[in-house]
Amino acid sequence: MDSRIPPDTSPAGGKGREVGQAVQDQALAHTGSDHLGAAAATSGALLLGGAVLVRRSRSLRA
Repeated sequence: MDSRIPPDTSPAGGKGREVGQAVQDQALAHTGSDHLGAAAATSGALLLGGAVLVRRSRSLRA
């Protein structure tokens, strides 16, 4: 038997996981970053709207 290849029945961390599957079964956490483009567009629109309101209020004071 080759010592570089782990046996099929050796658990890694319990719960019946095998050594070769320990890394493959884990998934990354869902962070909500899939709608980053929409958030950036909304942020830009809000900044632009705020700038327009500031300019209008300054022109009314003068």
